[in-house]
Amino acid sequence: MPLKKKEIEFYKEVFKKLETEYGILELYDDIEKDTESVYFPFPKEEEVEVEIEHLEFYFQDIDTLKIHDYNKVTTDRITQRVISVSELSPIIYLGFFQTTTSNGIDLQILMEPLLIGLAATKMDEYSKYHPPCTGNIAVEVTYPTKEKRLSDEDEEKLIKSYFFELAHAHKISLSFSTFHCPEEFDKEEFEESVKNLPSATEDYNPAMELFINANQAISADLKYLGYYKIFEYFAPFYSRIDAFEAMRKKLDSSKASLLNGDFIESIFDLSKNYEKSIRDKELIKSLIDNTFDLVDIYESIPISIRQRANVEKLEYKTKKEVKDRVISHLGNVLYTTRNEIVHAKSNFEPTGMECPDEDLEQLNEFMHMACYSTIKWHNRLPKHLKIT
Repeated sequence: MPLKKKEIEFYKEVFKKLETEYGILELYDDIEKDTESVYFPFPKEEEVEVEIEHLEFYFQDIDTLKIHDYNKVTTDRITQRVISVSELSPIIYLGFFQTTTSNGIDLQILMEPLLIGLAATKMDEYSKYHPPCTGNIAVEVTYPTKEKRLSDEDEEKLIKSYFFELAHAHKISLSFSTFHCPEEFDKEEFEESVKNLPSATEDYNPAMELFINANQAISADLKYLGYYKIFEYFAPFYSRIDAFEAMRKKLDSSKASLLNGDFIESIFDLSKNYEKSIRDKELIKSLIDNTFDLVDIYESIPISIRQRANVEKLEYKTKKEVKDRVISHLGNVLYTTRNEIVHAKSNFEPTGMECPDEDLEQLNEFMHMACYSTIKWHNRLPKHLKIT
């Protein structure tokens, strides 16, 4: 659709304002009625081509632009926040990491964040090797109206929930960064392939941050501890739910009104079972197959561990006693492996249950899937049962 004279004047005025107040260069080409895109004249940039319809959205809010601590830029309806990504791929460049919440808030990863580019230009945070716009990656949050803008705290939780889905789907780590110009920028540090992002994000909970941290480019043992912390976070909670439910059933019993010695003794037995269940080793076992589908991801467990359990393949038709034995064995493996990692070699006595060092990366594949499902399990619980 051809641009009207008033629209052409608007774009020219904004570019002139940005040239004066933010330090961009003079516009390369004139804007005419048939113009569909322009090359944004950032200094030290080769080509940043922007379609007019996208430019309109940014320019409508340009008078409300604010720069926050070299890491974030906001307008009434837009937030762009600089991030670092552990691995890059063509799918990030193509902009497939986009999702929309139920209340119309859009989130996406940008390889050419215009507002960050303006901030970096104004603050003189760019160089030949780190251009102001394409030298930064940002997460962008756009709101349907300024009235629907979230508080800073809630917006950060939404972004981290978005990062959580990316960390699971693509096994990448995303973290907040700054647009400070580094001494050197090497794109060869970033690589790997990705898939598409789920269409919806989960409600934020603190375990998501543990999950994101576990997906960083760190050693296999530290990665394992990151995942194990998620189990430790939820395990006491699950045991408590289980114990409370057992006690509720006991108190609802038709024999509760008798209050004889046998009934009172059974209350003590339930209490003893609960005390036993909250021991470290037993806590982890309580999560297995209760917060995630063990059968579904069993084959991701290293074959050496499955062989020691004498069950290489677990099926839904597997007898309960066999499955219980596998759960007990796996719980012992996870617990002793954790102990082996956190204790110094000089004072640690191996039990023979620990995961072999050469299989730890494979065990992390299992932990990755199990932890993701456990976080999702928690979010499905009724509000009164969730950890706060």
